[in-house]
Amino acid sequence: MRRENGLNMIGVIIIICIIIAVVAITILKVRHNIKAENVKEIKANMLLIQGAAKVAKQNSVAKKTEEPLVGTKLNQIEDNEIINNFKSLNIIEENQHEKYYMLNNDDLAKLNIKVWNEDEAFYLINYDNNEVIITCGVNGKYKLSEMEEEHNNENKTNEQENN
Repeated sequence: MRRENGLNMIGVIIIICIIIAVVAITILKVRHNIKAENVKEIKANMLLIQGAAKVAKQNSVAKKTEEPLVGTKLNQIEDNEIINNFKSLNIIEENQHEKYYMLNNDDLAKLNIKVWNEDEAFYLINYDNNEVIITCGVNGKYKLSEMEEEHNNENKTNEQENN
């Protein structure tokens, strides 16, 4: 009688390697999808904040009140580690800090939107030009305008590929 244990072991090892490869690829795809959904959620939150800030600014102009805008001016924040780290990145020029407001979770609630700050990050708003920024950055982008520009460029590329 012949012994076929060697062939059976090689077959089992190949099957195990195939299973490991399939599981690894699946895990990578799931992680990519989760990250993409998180980016979409942050961008949607930024768009909500932008819209609510426009309404708040228009209401203050229409009422002709000196009521302060929601948030804390960036140039008035000194003891917050997240903000200090963000300032050190020089995403916003120092002379522009007075135009940006940090929105904590209470401020976001005052804007009547159901958005909360991300872990270890804050949303910032400039009421003059409606620029929204997230202090932790997403894929190297901090400003909503940069994210939208990147999205528009991707759409143009996809359209060109389809044509």
